[in-house]
Amino acid sequence: MPISAPTLSGPEYTDPAIFRLEQQRIFHAGWFLACRADTLAKGNRKVIDVAGESILVARDLDDTIHAYANVCRHRGARLCDRDSDSTQGSLMCPYHAWTYALDGRLISTPHLDDTQVDKAALSLWKVAVQVWEGFVFVCLADQPPAWEDWFSVHGAEVAPLARYGLGALRVAVTTRADVHANWKIIIENYQECLHCPRVHPELVEIVPAYRSGHVLDPSRPDGGVALADQGTSFSRSGKSSLPILPGLDDVDAHSYFGSTVFPNAFVDVTGTSAILTTMYPVAPDRTIVTADYMFAPETIAADGFDPSEIVEFSELVAAQDFDVCERVQRGVGSRLFRGGLLTEKDDLVIGFIDHYRAALGA
Repeated sequence: MPISAPTLSGPEYTDPAIFRLEQQRIFHAGWFLACRADTLAKGNRKVIDVAGESILVARDLDDTIHAYANVCRHRGARLCDRDSDSTQGSLMCPYHAWTYALDGRLISTPHLDDTQVDKAALSLWKVAVQVWEGFVFVCLADQPPAWEDWFSVHGAEVAPLARYGLGALRVAVTTRADVHANWKIIIENYQECLHCPRVHPELVEIVPAYRSGHVLDPSRPDGGVALADQGTSFSRSGKSSLPILPGLDDVDAHSYFGSTVFPNAFVDVTGTSAILTTMYPVAPDRTIVTADYMFAPETIAADGFDPSEIVEFSELVAAQDFDVCERVQRGVGSRLFRGGLLTEKDDLVIGFIDHYRAALGA
């Protein structure tokens, strides 16, 4: 008897009420990936809009990373609309010019003196923050889950990739896509490769295991897949003029590893680079997706550094994925859709659905 399981139902991809429940029980209750720490120099800030909330992540002038609600304590105005590479170490509300240090302290209230405003009591509302291997995670809960316990479950796939020295890598290129698909459809697509021979003809040339619909190589317990012809890179040829990441053994240098960080990120590594893909759910049928392309700092600093062969190939594969994800979104919205079928080669998708339902409390 073939091994099979049902997909999620149509409403789980389309229903605003279910999306609100996901916001409350997953994105507002647990940790999620916000950004890379190395994209924040001293004085910089990022605006992270995800699941109905807006968060500011900033590095203060003492080199400490903070996160807080993107809301002024005066009258509730949204503080910032975009990222900033300012190095002045403060941010000002555009409404009444209340000004905050990047650690969240209120430092200026024009036209109101200390007898009228207790600045010490009006710091920005803090959001919990943790940094692992250069990845910045935040949690909106008043009482966040213990980081170590949470990461041991939700970060189990990516944890072994610390051997690639992820914390030392630096982002050289960032891209952004507005995908008209539910965030779960994008993750489920990432976790199977039955679509790869049809949708990604270029990809299966450099990852031969994908030709049979396997997303993992059954012969490798480490979760990696070999690149064709001793390739080292996520590029059209599988080869690159860029140097191998420091400290890799021969197997890792010629392999591709993909991992999911629940609920909203993928980390992919080859011998020459790593790619962080982060999903920010905006609506049941819309997700902002960013890709951060990471390399060794000495590689970026070298004369003639050119990551275009990796970026262009990855963006091609991503565009192919987003096209079919949007197609699925249109299909599952049909009132006639009564659920689909997952097979044994969809085992990672089945695992994700189990993980999702457990986090949702379903």
